Amino acid sequence: MDTFGDLASELVRLPDRGTYLRAASELLSKLFPCDGLAWNELDMRAVRAEVYARPQTHPFGDLARKLLESRNDHPLVRSDLVDSMTGVWRPRRLSDVVSDREFYESRLYREGFREMRINRQLSLRAAQLGPGILHSWVMNRWNHDFSDKEMDLAREVQPVLCLLDTAYSHPHTSMTNPWPVDAFGLTDRETEILALVAQGLKSTAVGHLLGISPRTVTKHLEHSYVKLGCNNRVDAVRLFTSTCRRAPGTSDFRAPW
Repeated sequence: MDTFGDLASELVRLPDRGTYLRAASELLSKLFPCDGLAWNELDMRAVRAEVYARPQTHPFGDLARKLLESRNDHPLVRSDLVDSMTGVWRPRRLSDVVSDREFYESRLYREGFREMRINRQLSLRAAQLGPGILHSWVMNRWNHDFSDKEMDLAREVQPVLCLLDTAYSHPHTSMTNPWPVDAFGLTDRETEILALVAQGLKSTAVGHLLGISPRTVTKHLEHSYVKLGCNNRVDAVRLFTSTCRRAPGTSDFRAPW
């Protein structure tokens, strides 16, 4: 099974970030069977968090607020921040960074995770947008840790999640064609590549996601420039600028201080 290719092909052509988060969470829950999972954005400097959770019908209230309240106590958050300074991104389990005894004695467990029945977690970093601004996927379990085999799978999956997070970096990002470019005679593939380039992806990364070579990506871009009447990707990308809006299904919280 080509996990990288299968994930990319399933997730790269979705209409917006909200649809991507729903589809990605469903696929990840199959790859890593769990009681629940979430995509998180945590901004330590602005004291802001955004959470997309699966299932959405959980009884635990505002998860973005809970993430902010626990940000300084959570072992995985602290470990993520250390990695962000060293530039080394690695999937990690909660049990990799804290002992059971320390965790069960922590305020995080006593005042939050015990009620939520979470004592095992797997975290996959998807992006770092700046100092202290992290995107991560986190899978949750109760009394059943993630295996070494699942960690191998996590290391295989993480690179494509990073590329997809960049591709869907804005809430209204679309990998289909929401812009009026049909008049230019662009093909579906040319439009798809321009949409990915508009999110900051290089030709090599676009090729990985679409299963084509970087040279083929460059050729499609050159054809697009001719049709658009320009000679560089900066001018071409200007046609793919749209007003951002929040993806449905997410919760957001900014601390009032």
